[in-house]
This record gives sequence, C-alpha cells and structure tokens, in this order.
Amino acid sequence: MNLPRSKIIMVYPAQGFSSNFVKHIPLSLLYAVTEIIKSGVDVDILDNRLCPHSWKEELKKKITPLTLVIGISVISGTPIRNAVEISRFVKSIDPGIRVVWGGPHATFFPEGILEDEPSCDYVISGCASKSFKMLVDSVIHGTDPFKIPGLSYRSSSGVMRVPSENQFEFIRYQDIPYHLIADYKVYGQLDQDRIIFSMYSVMGCPYQCAFCSSPAQYRQFPRRYVPFPVQEVVDHIDYVIKKYQANYIYFIDDDSFVDLSHVESIIDEIGRRGIKVGLGFRGARINEIKKMSDEFIEKLIAHGTDIMHIGAESGSDRILTLIHKDCTVADILEINRKLARHPKLIAAYNFIMGLPTETLEDLKGTRDLMLALVRDNPRCVIFQPNKFRPLPGTELFDHVREQYGFHPPEHLSEWAHIEAEGHYSYPWHSKGMKEFMDMLLVGSYFIDNKALQLKTGSNWIYKLFRMIHHLYGPLAKFRFRYGWTKFLMEYQIYRFVTRIVLKTKSVDLFHPPAVKEP
Repeated sequence: MNLPRSKIIMVYPAQGFSSNFVKHIPLSLLYAVTEIIKSGVDVDILDNRLCPHSWKEELKKKITPLTLVIGISVISGTPIRNAVEISRFVKSIDPGIRVVWGGPHATFFPEGILEDEPSCDYVISGCASKSFKMLVDSVIHGTDPFKIPGLSYRSSSGVMRVPSENQFEFIRYQDIPYHLIADYKVYGQLDQDRIIFSMYSVMGCPYQCAFCSSPAQYRQFPRRYVPFPVQEVVDHIDYVIKKYQANYIYFIDDDSFVDLSHVESIIDEIGRRGIKVGLGFRGARINEIKKMSDEFIEKLIAHGTDIMHIGAESGSDRILTLIHKDCTVADILEINRKLARHPKLIAAYNFIMGLPTETLEDLKGTRDLMLALVRDNPRCVIFQPNKFRPLPGTELFDHVREQYGFHPPEHLSEWAHIEAEGHYSYPWHSKGMKEFMDMLLVGSYFIDNKALQLKTGSNWIYKLFRMIHHLYGPLAKFRFRYGWTKFLMEYQIYRFVTRIVLKTKSVDLFHPPAVKEP
C-alpha cells in the first residue's frame, strides 16, 4: 500500500557575493510554513548557503517517496539561477513533486517565472503562510487552486494570477517553527561569534522612496505601517534568548524609527526586565535620526545597540529630492557628527548610484560625502553603493520607461544577472559615469574601517580581504579621493574574484575541506 505524499521541503537558494559577509537565518522559509506546521505536516529545511558544493547530495537525502512539495524563496539575481537548478534537479528525481516559488521576485514577476521555467509548478506572491497551506491542502486533495490568494498557476488559458489579499500577515512568535533550524551558530555577519536572530518590531513603511519596492508592494494595503505591540516584541526577544541562546537581535524592519516612542518603549521594556542582549537596526532614515536626542542614542547603546544601518543614498541634494529622502546633504553630515559623539554605535551607510538624471558631478558629490562621513566619524562604515535597478511598480521605473524607453528584463535568465553590485549600465548613464561607478564600488571597500571589523574573521574570504586591504588600500584611497578612473584593472580583478567566490563559495558547512594528517 502506497502512503499518500505529505512531506514538505523548503529550500533557501545560494545568494550573491554579499552573502559571504552576512548570512542571516532563512526567516522567510519559517514564516511560509507556519500554518502548515500547525496541521502536523512533516517539514524539512535546506539552506544552500551552508552547503554550496553539496546541496544536491543534501537535497537528495531529504527527498523521499512521501515528498509532496518543494518550496523555494527567491529574490532577484544569483538566487534565481540556483532556484532554477533546484527546481530542475527535483523534477529529475521525481516529476510528481510540486515545485513552488515564493519570495520578493515571485511577488513582482510570477507570470515570467511560470512562462520561462517549466519545472516550477506554482508561484505565491506576497505573504505566504496561509496561501501556502491552502495550496498544500489543494495538492493533497486534488482540488482546484483557483481561489487561493496570491497564487499564480498554469491553465489551458495560460498563466492565471489570483489577486493577493493586500495586507500584512501577523504571525505570533510562538508559532514560528524555529525548531526546524538545527544549528543557529552557523548564521551571522562579519564572521562574529554571535547567535543572531532576525525579527520584526514593525511591519511596512510609510515613506515613498522613488527607487524602493516597498511603496509598490504596500500601495494597496489599508495600512502601510503597523508596529507590533511592545510587550510582544520583548516577549519574542526573551523567548529566543531562553530557548535558543540568542545573544543578538537584528531588527529587519523596512524602517524601525518611524515612531521613536515605539522604539524607546521597546528599549525601556528590555531594560525593565534586565534582558542582556545585543541589538542592531537595519532601517533608519536621516530625517528620523535628526529627531533623536543624544540621550535617546545613549539609551539605545546602554541596552545593547551597536549598529544602525542608515539610508544616506546620495551626495547630491537634487538626487535626494528626486528619490524623496526628505533630507539634504547638510542633514546627513549633521547626523553623522551627532552619531560620532557616540563611538560605541556604528553608523553604517547605504548608497545608491546610477539613478536616472544623475550626472558625473552628482556622483562626485556622493564620493565627497562618503569621504566626509569617514573623516567626521572614523568608526562609521560605508557599504558598497548599490547600482540602481528599475523595479516595476516604483516611481523611477515609470520615469525611465517614459523618458528613456526602458524595458525590464523579459526572462529569468536576464533577471538572474541583475545584482546590486552587477556589471551593467543604462542609457541614462552619461559619459564617464560607468567608470566612476566602478571606481566607487571597488574603492568603497577600502575607505573606512571595514577591515578592522573583519579582524576576527577566520575563513579565507576574510583573510583575503584583510590582505588586499593592507596591500591595495592606499592606492584605492588615492583613486577614490582624486577620482582617478584610468587603468582601473582592479575592477576587472574584483569581477573575477566575485565570479570565483560565487562558483566556489567560502565554506561548505556540511562537507568541510578535509584536514591532512600531520
């Protein structure tokens, strides 16, 4: 007697170059199976970032005759290539297994996935836990899935897409199946010895940054920003500390500081309970930090905060206005000097380059701002500037389509090469901009103290970076300061190294390199 299929396997694909420095828990997979777990279905997880050389072997071990569905969380860029490999590999083992894609790329481009990749059976857009459970039930019982919110599927009429519910999905922390991850020590950032848990303190974002996908995703939501209750956030922190020995919480909100009083209440409650834990915040805007008092910042630090990721974006007031950042270059310099008064807090700045209407002079202004930030706050970190990618639904996508006749990639193979650090240019890039952006990208690795932040890193990526910083750093800083872009062989070397890293990755945690006997 054949038992009915019932097993679910969730797979997190390999990521781009930056995943060598930051590797957080695959929270999207845990959220997606929250409702399925409640019904008693057997769920397993595979994170390909942890086994870059042997993921096929590990996946094959997990697949049994009872496997019903393979779920894959996909963002644009490198993960698409691996998601295609995963899907085809699964079908080569057992064509009866249903393959489901979800995640950010699936949210915005479900039709393209199903049109291009026959090994993918279904795509779920938006919040997935309830829809994924409904889909699994539909597959088990052989019913028609045409009413499942956010689902895209093939029919005799072509690819069909069911509208999403356009609302946030609030999942109780008690329902998150953290137990599916066997070892949390393998996750973290900058090779630090921490057990890091990512979590939300708010959902959504009320701002309208012209390049960002969040306004496009939340446009139809009745509320685009909803904070979690303070007690629930701190209960969640306390829970993962006691049950999983977490010692660092990284808030992955789109923006944590929309309401400073909400953050302060969380910090106060952490202090009231005597919880000792490190804290990091991914989302902070310049206009919000302007409102922070020195006392507020010291309170953050006193209760464990050591880093704040800040969207500076550009050193041009005109560009800052274009992208709706609600600040000026003078504001950015002002808040940086404020944060410099608090040396225990690292200000980590994000930038974007290659925007429509941006000129070479605008880029030079961004270069000058980066240098000024490091000068005024030597402990700050300048992250590699992201190359602008027009995303459908965003304001700037409409702009480049109307003004430059831009057409987005049509096929998965094209989207797989669209990385934030990718090698591409657009019609609106004026003469000299590409070379200057390449110089900014390479130089930004060396103009601050990132090498010092990596001083404890033990794998070869970190050792190589420290060596390059020592040998090449002086030349990189010279190029950066004077805008010297001639004979930029370093960029070609950088591209070569990133390609090698993406092919080999740095560490295979399931199959580490053999140790020679003495």
